[in-house]
Amino acid sequence: MTVPADFPDAHFADGHPHALYEAVRAHGSPVRHPALPLWVVGTYAEAHAAAADPAAFRSGDGILIPEIGHAYDAPPTIMHTDPPDHTRYRRLVAPAFRPRTMRALEGPVRDRVRALLAAGPADAVGDLAVPLPLQVICLLLGVPEDDWPRFHAWSEAIVPGAAPGLDDAGRDRLRVECGTYLVRTAHERRAAPRDDVISLLAGGDRLTDLELVMFLIQLLVAGNETTRHAISGGLLAFAEHPGQWAALRARSGELLDTAVAEILRWTSPVVYFLRTATRPVTLGGARIAAGEKVMLLYGSANFDPLAYGPDAARFDIARPAEPAGMAFGFGPHFCLGAALARLEIRVLLEEMAARYERIEKAGEAVHNGSPVVTGLRRAPLTFS
Repeated sequence: MTVPADFPDAHFADGHPHALYEAVRAHGSPVRHPALPLWVVGTYAEAHAAAADPAAFRSGDGILIPEIGHAYDAPPTIMHTDPPDHTRYRRLVAPAFRPRTMRALEGPVRDRVRALLAAGPADAVGDLAVPLPLQVICLLLGVPEDDWPRFHAWSEAIVPGAAPGLDDAGRDRLRVECGTYLVRTAHERRAAPRDDVISLLAGGDRLTDLELVMFLIQLLVAGNETTRHAISGGLLAFAEHPGQWAALRARSGELLDTAVAEILRWTSPVVYFLRTATRPVTLGGARIAAGEKVMLLYGSANFDPLAYGPDAARFDIARPAEPAGMAFGFGPHFCLGAALARLEIRVLLEEMAARYERIEKAGEAVHNGSPVVTGLRRAPLTFS
C-alpha cells in the first residue's frame, strides 16, 4: 500500500486512517507523496526529529497543504514563523499560560464543568466538548459571556473542513466578523485594560492590528477546536473500553494524569503540519533536498509501535507517560496551551468519575471528516 494521491483530503470520514498510517510507518523512512511536492513522515522518531529542529525544518513557508506556494498578504500566525520572530511572538503571550495562571483557572474550569454536568449531558460533543473549551478560552481572552455563542461559529469557519455546510462566501463572512470583533475589542482594551489575554496583547505598540487579530484567532482555534475533539474522542474511547473507565474510577489518584496523556495520544486532533527543509538533510532513510516539504503526521507518530510498544493501537490509561505524545507538537512550536487543555480534560474526568459508574454509547458517532483537525461532530452517550 502506498500513499494515495488524494491523501489526506478524502481519508478522514471515519477518523484517523490507521491502515494508511501503518503502511507509511512500515516503509521505514519518509515516503514521497505521489501527487503533492512533499514527503510524508509517519514514524515517531522522524516526526520528533523534524519538529525539534527548526534550523533544518522551518515553518515560515506554510504549515498546511493549501498554503503550498501561497504568498502571504497578511502577517503570518505564530505557527507560521520561525526564530527569532517566533520567539518574540511566543514571549508576548507566554505570561497568559504560566503555571500560576493555570492554577487560578482551575476553580472557574471546575465551575463550568459542574454546570455542564448538572444539565444532564447526552451528547459528548454538543453538551460537553463544544461548550467547555469554548467557555474557558473566552474567559481567558476576556470575551463577555453574551458573545460566547458567536465564537463557536467563528472558530468552525476558520478551521479547514470543520464546517462542511458553509460555502466559501459564508466562511469568509464569518472570518471577517471575527476579525472585526477582535480589533474593536482590542481597541477597547487599550483604552481600558483588564486582566485578560486581549489586554495583554493589545497593550503598547508591540503588535499591529493585523498581527493582533491573527494572534487572537490562532488562540481561539488552538484553545477551542483541538481540546473539543480530545474531550469528545476521549469520552467515546471510555464508552468503547468500559474496563478503562472502571479502572479510572477505582484508581483516579494514580491514573488521572496518564489518562489525560492517553486521551491526547489516542485522539491526536491535529492531523499534520508541514515543514520545509532549509538545506539538504537526511531524515530516516530519505535524503531531502533544500526547499522540499515534509508532512509530519502526528496521529501516525502517536501510534508508532517503535515508540509505544506492540500494543500502541490499544487504549490504555495506565500507559507510561513517556515518550510524550505529539498531540501538542514538539520543539519550539510545542503548543502554548497544552497545560490549559490538560487542565480541562483532567477536571472533567475528575468530576465525571465522581458522578458516573458507566459511560455507554447511545448511538453512532459522526466524524467531522476534516483532514486538518480531526474529531467528532456527534457522539451520543449515556452517563449513569
